[in-house]
Amino acid sequence: MGSAPWQSWLSPAAAELVAPGGPYEVVEAQINGARLRVFKNAPRNLGELYEPTPESAGKDFFVYDDERYTFADAAARAGQVCASLQALGVAPGDRVGIAMRNYPEWVWAFMGITRLGAVAVAMNAWWSSEELIYGIEDSGLQTMFVDRERLEHVAPYLDEQSLNVIAVRTEHTSGRGVMSWDRFVGLAQSASAAVDVDPDANALLLYTSGSTAHPKGVVSTQRAIIHALLGWEAGAALAAAGRAPRQAAYPPAMILTVPLFHVTGLHVQLLSSFRSGRKVVGMYKWDVDKALSIIERERITLFSGVPTMAYELVRSPSYGDYDLSSLKSMSGGGAALVPEHSRKIQERSGGKVAPGTGYGMTETNGLATSVGGRELLARPKSVGRPMPPLVDIKIVDGDGNEVARGQSGEIWIRGPMNFSGYWNRPEATAETLTDGWVHTGDVGHMDDEDYLFITDRLKDMVIRGGENIGCQEVEAVILDHPKVAECAVFGVPHPRLGETLAAVASRTPDSDITPGEIKSFVAEHLARFKVPEHVWVRDGQLPRIASGKIFKRELRKEAIDKLAAQQAD
Repeated sequence: MGSAPWQSWLSPAAAELVAPGGPYEVVEAQINGARLRVFKNAPRNLGELYEPTPESAGKDFFVYDDERYTFADAAARAGQVCASLQALGVAPGDRVGIAMRNYPEWVWAFMGITRLGAVAVAMNAWWSSEELIYGIEDSGLQTMFVDRERLEHVAPYLDEQSLNVIAVRTEHTSGRGVMSWDRFVGLAQSASAAVDVDPDANALLLYTSGSTAHPKGVVSTQRAIIHALLGWEAGAALAAAGRAPRQAAYPPAMILTVPLFHVTGLHVQLLSSFRSGRKVVGMYKWDVDKALSIIERERITLFSGVPTMAYELVRSPSYGDYDLSSLKSMSGGGAALVPEHSRKIQERSGGKVAPGTGYGMTETNGLATSVGGRELLARPKSVGRPMPPLVDIKIVDGDGNEVARGQSGEIWIRGPMNFSGYWNRPEATAETLTDGWVHTGDVGHMDDEDYLFITDRLKDMVIRGGENIGCQEVEAVILDHPKVAECAVFGVPHPRLGETLAAVASRTPDSDITPGEIKSFVAEHLARFKVPEHVWVRDGQLPRIASGKIFKRELRKEAIDKLAAQQAD
């Protein structure tokens, strides 16, 4: 059940790609007790993925400021890290932490850890000292890579921890167990011996954003990560099958716009570049003008990030000051682009840049749906179809029963890219993973053509006097107002109704929109009970969490505090 049989979407040319003998031949495998479709010819492990081809070896792979590294350079540095970790006594299955900005050393560390068969613990670089120590203790790691800021966070605790700490891009390497990067790689006397890592060995532990008291560690295997990467690759190949190939004006290149401790940065932008021979250009932090400069200088062809980044790019006053002719697509993931965002991308680029979006989560290694170009413009509120040939999606009610097309329910996702469990949390795993299906906690529906529409989060639903209100539905309306740049909608306590709706909006530059105007605008489009009772308007960007998404929990707390202060007066 769930999404229609994936074969029904394929053209005859596409069907040949997944047929026996084809480059994306599909077979079945038993994974975590579920029978799932996998690629017969997938790389066995990440170490195999990292090996450069003769065609890619000399090409630029990672660029950071004035530093340039080829695919061959990356493989060599991964070998150094792998051998040095072995010299420190790290064995397959051991957890090794990475807590730093998107420096080149982040990439080499991840490659070396996973090539060895150890588990990379990609820690949130925005965490406080206490949160970092929580991650260290929760994962049980004994070795970690840090930059200067993260070293300062953990330094006071080193006497209490038994850690090997490799400090990157800092001269301050004093402290128990701390060594410099140069000293660390010097431990490798020769290239690391080959390690045959099992496809089902754990490879990655990524922590969720932390909406609960403590974040949960999402564990994924080598096979799961590889199938997420090949899922996007195959999906693109199937979509293009039968079309006349176009000669690209520029080789593929992408900006690393978000942190590597999230699947968008790690999987979508970095790891998927190995097989395509795509150049990745790192940034110290997200900056619109810096990004525009990089697009021009490095001839970036693909832009991906959270949806607001693409919108910020095309709305920049400096957009027309740069030669952006290399750019062919601009996408945002995690939720549908607001219709205005897609329209703006088309308008500002003169139709030369295709808008795109997709849907996935940490627990699915980022892979689930994708949509772009004309299909997105025709269905601007959709996040696309399940990615063939791996992904199945179904919509279920509160009892786990599939609902009819067009009816809303929780979104469940199945495929070989799904995570294997939450670290040391079997009960949470059982609540989220059933027979290969991930319970996303997102609410949505599918139409008769298998396009998925996300309408809300289960935990984000506001129940006002017994009426359910989807926050994203209200947000989409507010964002359609030309004077609104961003907004967040959420529930606040109400003595009679239980909850009532509140919104915080940021106005566009030089506009003067008022809370009353926003309420009136929503009332023109939605039922009265969906009009926010409380609206605050501010200048500037709304606060963000590490992934770049709006920090709604903080805004809700601020709103509750303001209302309490008003009542006290």
